[in-house]
Amino acid sequence: MERNNFNNLIALAKNNSAEFLTLFSEIYPDFVVSLKTINPKIRSSELEFCALTFLNFSTKNIAQYTFVTIRAVQVRKNRLRKKLNIASDIDFNCWMREQIQRIPMIEQEQIAIETI
Repeated sequence: MERNNFNNLIALAKNNSAEFLTLFSEIYPDFVVSLKTINPKIRSSELEFCALTFLNFSTKNIAQYTFVTIRAVQVRKNRLRKKLNIASDIDFNCWMREQIQRIPMIEQEQIAIETI
């Protein structure tokens, strides 16, 4: 069943479906929480873009599936780098995948803050 959900997710991404982010959030809820923790004002269109990079789609594929130019994807990545404080020497897609691993650390920090 889980493999089927992943295949559906990829198909939704390739078809630029409005349902993509909803299914992605169900499969990877920690990813969305992590990004919203870093920047609570992140827009759903930005989350969708980050989700595509999390799934390791190339710049060319993202441009193709979202019907924009490669340059538009590059500009968006740069804007998100600034918004999420990602250094230019860090691979954008790898940084996105690492967000899943950050959740326990974020929760521990929040617990520590709440007990103070």
